[in-house]
Amino acid sequence: MNISEEIAGHIATAVRTLATTASSHLGTDCIWHAMACQHLLAREGIDDARLVAGYAAWRVDGHDPGAVVCHHVEGSAVAAGSGGFLFHAWVSCGNQVFDATTYQFRGKLAELDAADGGRTTVTWCPQFLLVDRKDCKPWRSVRDGVRAGLFCYEAIPTIVEQVTSHPDTQLDAEGIALLEQVYERVKDGNKLVVIGPCGVAATE
Repeated sequence: MNISEEIAGHIATAVRTLATTASSHLGTDCIWHAMACQHLLAREGIDDARLVAGYAAWRVDGHDPGAVVCHHVEGSAVAAGSGGFLFHAWVSCGNQVFDATTYQFRGKLAELDAADGGRTTVTWCPQFLLVDRKDCKPWRSVRDGVRAGLFCYEAIPTIVEQVTSHPDTQLDAEGIALLEQVYERVKDGNKLVVIGPCGVAATE
């Protein structure tokens, strides 16, 4: 069963709202985003969605050569934070790639710019991505591209196994309950303001 744009939009809104208000590791919390999306997809009867991990990169501007957010072994990582190993996690469903973390592009590059004094141009920062795997580009095409919106998703089996077998790769009961509540409000078209330990966000 394919993921529709409408369902993806609702799920991404709920996940983003909770992450921006409650995540103390925003920008390095792709596993949580993927697990949350997978859980809500299952609630919609889409049981074949799975968490995938590997390398990814996105070109966020076509004129700035350095405007690439990179979680790829062949490039320089620009993800916020440090520690661990370089990878990204997303959801795969049939031929679809669903990633609810792309709203973080500006924040990730802003942190990098603050560290190295750069000023990276960001003209492409979608709230989420729902794309066909055939539209993914090789890493070098994203790195050397001359238009915004190019992306690379490369699943790495060893990383998938390492991530999915880790004991922390699960949602806690309290988090699931809150996630489902926010999602139902989003689906019903009701605006909800969420206040959490890391900020305030509205479901819009």
